[in-house]
Amino acid sequence: MITFPCLTTPRPKPLPAPAPLIGPSGPKDDKGLKDVFDHLDVDKDGKISSSELTDYFASVGESVSHKVAERVINEFDSDGDELLDFGDFEKLMKQEESKEVEDVLRSAFEMFEVEKGCGCITPKGLQQMLRQLGDVKSHDECVAMIRPFDLDGNGFLDFHEFQQMMSPT
Repeated sequence: MITFPCLTTPRPKPLPAPAPLIGPSGPKDDKGLKDVFDHLDVDKDGKISSSELTDYFASVGESVSHKVAERVINEFDSDGDELLDFGDFEKLMKQEESKEVEDVLRSAFEMFEVEKGCGCITPKGLQQMLRQLGDVKSHDECVAMIRPFDLDGNGFLDFHEFQQMMSPT
């Protein structure tokens, strides 16, 4: 899968930064996303072509080949016209947003790993990180904090369990 971080990362360029699609309270207003779409749709036909996509990236100093732009468009094009309409663009941006959220969660998860790369948060790791943050908890309190989210009952949180714990739903 191809990702374009510069589509979701605000830049000091003429393109308005897209509003986050998903926030703590649910889906956000599509106005910011529509503004981005309209900016990319240079010929104002209601669709983004691979040429418009490559031209945009060139305008912000990114090099994206026409072939790569075509692959991205084909991956999200729902009607087979080799163009992105707003609905297709919205799917692309939601996927980008989802990837960003996962990257942030992965970084947070790694902070709590006692043994870096072990793939789990232990009560000891939770206790150490909370202590560093100024919140002193006993080992038993940390066990109790992990228990409701420990889906497989092994006493630790793997990344999937951590994602579930951090999910707003």
